[in-house]
Amino acid sequence: MLGWQAVLGNKRILGKWLVAVVLPVLLIVGYLGATSHSNQKTDRLVVAVINQDKAASLNGKNQRFGDTLQQQLKESKHFKTSTYQSTRAAKLALKQGRISAMIEIPTSLTTQLADYKKSGKSAMVNVTVATGNSQYATQYIEDQLNGIVAIANNKLSLGNTSDSTLSKLSSQSQNLAKQTKDLQTNLQAVGNSIDADAANDLQSNAADLITDLSTYSAQLNDAVNGGDKTKIQSLAVEINNISYKMQTTIAGGIGSIATNLSSTKALSDQSGVIQSSAKNINGGQQEISSQLKSLLSNQPDKNTALTQMLMLKTNDIKPIRTQGQVLMASLLVVGVSMMSVLFGLLLPVKPTKTDALALEQWWENFQIGGLLSILGSILMVGSAFLWHVNIGNFWYLTGITLLSQWSMMSLVWYLKQWLGQAGWWLSTVLLAIQTVFVVPNDPIILQDSIFAFIRPFWPLSALKNAVNSLVFGGNDIEPNVMILIIWLLALTILLVTYYRVKQRENLKQALNV
Repeated sequence: MLGWQAVLGNKRILGKWLVAVVLPVLLIVGYLGATSHSNQKTDRLVVAVINQDKAASLNGKNQRFGDTLQQQLKESKHFKTSTYQSTRAAKLALKQGRISAMIEIPTSLTTQLADYKKSGKSAMVNVTVATGNSQYATQYIEDQLNGIVAIANNKLSLGNTSDSTLSKLSSQSQNLAKQTKDLQTNLQAVGNSIDADAANDLQSNAADLITDLSTYSAQLNDAVNGGDKTKIQSLAVEINNISYKMQTTIAGGIGSIATNLSSTKALSDQSGVIQSSAKNINGGQQEISSQLKSLLSNQPDKNTALTQMLMLKTNDIKPIRTQGQVLMASLLVVGVSMMSVLFGLLLPVKPTKTDALALEQWWENFQIGGLLSILGSILMVGSAFLWHVNIGNFWYLTGITLLSQWSMMSLVWYLKQWLGQAGWWLSTVLLAIQTVFVVPNDPIILQDSIFAFIRPFWPLSALKNAVNSLVFGGNDIEPNVMILIIWLLALTILLVTYYRVKQRENLKQALNV
């Protein structure tokens, strides 16, 4: 009966339970560690540059613009460059994943740029990528190259104009934009407030006169009722003065407003046109200023390049037609690992027989797991046809999968035969570690140097590389197949040797008895 007392009292059982708990955690931690920081290592990506440009007259002087472009690529902080002398060598490195892209600068690049004004045809620079190696790396490099070409186009458009002149032009353009905006505001203010002061004064004077007139009228009414002739005469003079002020101040002010009303109306009618024109001028000046800033700051602005004198022509030697092609290699790695672990769990640990050859004892176990591995490999690879995934040569891919399956099953079998159940756990950990570092599709160059060096020699890594080469096209299938064959032979020899050594030990014990 299983209980805490039994588990805690038996260190072996406790160790097995702890391994069962920790193993999934190690898988998650390892996978995250292998993949989560790849975007921080993109400056390790390498772009091969093949500069074949020849000198020609451009912007009034004899030069090789290919050298200028190569220098801009070299100065980029987003990736590294490597100079190659031949296209063949660079393409081989690209297929093997040692570089992420290759740029071929043609011999007539400078000549094509010089003839742009006459022909109107853009000069082409060939870029070759291999998306099948890594979608992430390919997309990243393409974005960076497009940015560099956008900067080159802007500078080509300006010819030999000095940066100091452009800086002054940018500054003046900004000032003009500001002045235009101020003019727009002032025009609106003038249209809204013309003769506003005169109208305000007229309103104030009229209010004062009306108040005085009302006061004098009330006093005059009281004087008439009281028969005070002296006061009536005095109030009549004041009312007469008010009447005079109304004729001069009020009537004159109204006349002045009426005279300027036509000008005010005309300005008001044209206000929309004035505002629209001012906005257009301001927007144009800001656009010019922004463009000049882009030219001088070496920051790419791919949407507003002045001209497209230089263009990239991209060729993908490992195109991805379906996402299943990308996942196929990684899924086979996981499938082979799981099948090997399960087969190892089912394979019994048999005592060594002294009356049978070591090779015969190896075959007793291998014939079961080996034949079932053939069935499993056919089914795993054949599942691609269920979803119409193009995987190339079916039988070749099945053979590669079978070699890796036999190799990994032999590893689990050997460790279990040697160490018992602890050997099975050890083999499970080893397969899990391989899977964690092999399954991610990040380029090898983004991994730490120690893993980048030993990873190609792992059997599961050889499986993935061979499958990708077969699916996307490549010339490194044979080396990876040889790695799998070497692993299978080595592990088979270890198993047979183990049985042979055990036979000798048993024979010695029998003789001693």
